[in-house]
Amino acid sequence: MIKRFFELQEKVLGYYNNANTDLLKKAYTIAADAHINQKRATDEPYITHPLEVAGTLADMKLDEISIAAALLHDVVEDSDYTIEKITDLFGKEISDIVWGVTKISKISDFDAENAKAETLKKMIIAMTNDVRVIMIKLADRLHNIKTLDALTEEKRKRIARETLDIYAPIAYRLGMGKIKTLLEDISFRYVYPDEYKRINTEIKDKRVWAIPKLEKLKSEIAEILQQYNIAGTIYYRIKREISIYRKLIRQNITVDRVYDLLALRVVTDSIENCYLLMGEIHQHWQYIPARWRDFIATPKSNGYQSIHTTILTGDGGKVEIQIRTTEMHQIAEEGIAAHWQYKEGLNFLENDVRLQWFRDMIDAHKESSSPKDFLSLVKGDLTPNEIYVFTPKGKVINLKRDSTPIDFAYAIHTEVGSHCKGAFVNEQWVPLRTILNSGDVVEVVTAKNAKPSSDWLKYVVTTKARKKIMSFIQKRENTLFLEKGKKLWGRILREYKKKHNLKFNEEDLKKRIKKLHYNDMETFFREIGSNKKNLDKKSLIHLFPEVSAPEVVPEKKVTQKTSQIYKLVNVEGYQDIDIVFARCCTPIKGDNIAGYITQKRGLVIHRENCSNLKNVFPSRIKSVYWNENNDYSYLVKYDLVVEDRPGILSAVSSITADHHSNIKKIEIEKMSNNLSKIKLAFEVKDTQQLHKIQKELKNSRGVTSVVRKKTL
Repeated sequence: MIKRFFELQEKVLGYYNNANTDLLKKAYTIAADAHINQKRATDEPYITHPLEVAGTLADMKLDEISIAAALLHDVVEDSDYTIEKITDLFGKEISDIVWGVTKISKISDFDAENAKAETLKKMIIAMTNDVRVIMIKLADRLHNIKTLDALTEEKRKRIARETLDIYAPIAYRLGMGKIKTLLEDISFRYVYPDEYKRINTEIKDKRVWAIPKLEKLKSEIAEILQQYNIAGTIYYRIKREISIYRKLIRQNITVDRVYDLLALRVVTDSIENCYLLMGEIHQHWQYIPARWRDFIATPKSNGYQSIHTTILTGDGGKVEIQIRTTEMHQIAEEGIAAHWQYKEGLNFLENDVRLQWFRDMIDAHKESSSPKDFLSLVKGDLTPNEIYVFTPKGKVINLKRDSTPIDFAYAIHTEVGSHCKGAFVNEQWVPLRTILNSGDVVEVVTAKNAKPSSDWLKYVVTTKARKKIMSFIQKRENTLFLEKGKKLWGRILREYKKKHNLKFNEEDLKKRIKKLHYNDMETFFREIGSNKKNLDKKSLIHLFPEVSAPEVVPEKKVTQKTSQIYKLVNVEGYQDIDIVFARCCTPIKGDNIAGYITQKRGLVIHRENCSNLKNVFPSRIKSVYWNENNDYSYLVKYDLVVEDRPGILSAVSSITADHHSNIKKIEIEKMSNNLSKIKLAFEVKDTQQLHKIQKELKNSRGVTSVVRKKTL
């Protein structure tokens, strides 16, 4: 292993000849001692892991402090060395980085979603203190997923899923395209093995005709570079499997309809030459205007810059071309590590726009202590598809795709958002729910008496806007719940005073509600006012034990429909509330479910991952689980993209019949000369039966896509 350390040291000296090699040797010596009798799941000596992590940071040309901390990053967690000992040996700067990495790894025994949320919080908090913590953690995760084959299938899938959900998106936010790509490509194979194999096979089939086409296009662009004496390097690629998969799911299309399946990149020496080359390419080939993007003039929020354009090659093919400078390419690959400045330490990162998003998320964490609420709030913003809009004065504002004037208003300032009354888009008055497009000029109109509405949550997509609107509505609802709770409590007290001749003073009442585990009256009022706490017979006996036959608040009549659903599910703390299944996500037995208390419809049962639960307050969500009732059939709906051939409809019908499922509705819609869409609605008893049907449909000859629809 000492040989591998010296190779690491030479790599560091290759880009930083004044590096403190004594520090690196000392860090390696301590790490080797700490891990001396330890082995990884691959049966390799454990020290190979910190050496690999340090090597990844050296590839990014980080300083010796980062490299030393990488060598030591597992010492405190996996050996007898304490953080105090590391501080004594290496000083506070290195020990703080090591401790930051260690804290991220120490996750309590939560359920899977809470564990993800807890990990995400710790990572964001750590990186806002010292971004080197997250760089080490990303390098650590990269080596771990490269060696997943040594683990059980369950662990492989869990680690790969966490990588796709958290680590790869964070690498994207930091602009670290190279690591993000590696994390995604490896993880995708473990999380979606069937989809990976299918898409990979289709891509291999296309390489036969794609490579010669790309080589020909490369030569033609090289001639343009030579004609104008422009220095440049040309690369090409076929779109990655995970990128194709996401596009197929998002747009419900086949691989043949992926426009940017083929791509070519030109890296040149100046911005002027980027635009010159773009102009020449547009002169030589027909381009698709809707696919042209200038990320040089309007960089992405993670610092990414490049020109993107998609051309028609004349033989029916489409190729995406990216044009950027050498510096832009380095930033796209390495992100926040691209301009590491050793002598200035971390001061040059103080105002880095790539870290501002993480600082905003810390504010979100302060206002949302629920781990799941925090995760849902942040997750959708980690890897946004962005648009670029302008203020009337020409300032560029980056927003998520599908943003509205409300999102824009909150991006300008919280007060502008909170008092937004309307907006002009391209000098035209538009509704606040209008979806903005790249290049729009937006002017927000405000009014002192204008306030956020709960309807706004249906339109906004950015985390900041959603967080601020929910905070405002929560405060307003808390006030309403408080008043409602006081009235309900007052009515109960009047009944007990009148019917049982009881007398109460304030101290006596506080003692009574403490029996229900409430330390203050306001919390008690809010919870009974919001129906989070029901004052049922059992609760009233606790409150008024001196009354032998207490008068109970009249129970709500359970409807026949509710009674039927109570046979299917159990609801935490309720037997007297109307229950309905949500039509937005159509849960069926076996799905993970949650109940949401509404003001008019009672308790609505959703699938746990339903997007509509992202807009609600955690206090209104109730635990719900399925009963062992098998005498109920649930209707599900699927869209199948199939080859237009004889017998395909019969084959689909046979699959559902073989699994004792009843088809309720079937429609066929022509998509192209050789493809059709089958809209299928059928009944199932539970998810187990559904998954068997779905698997057979996917494996059926002639079926190219099987998508479960959320709404019926």
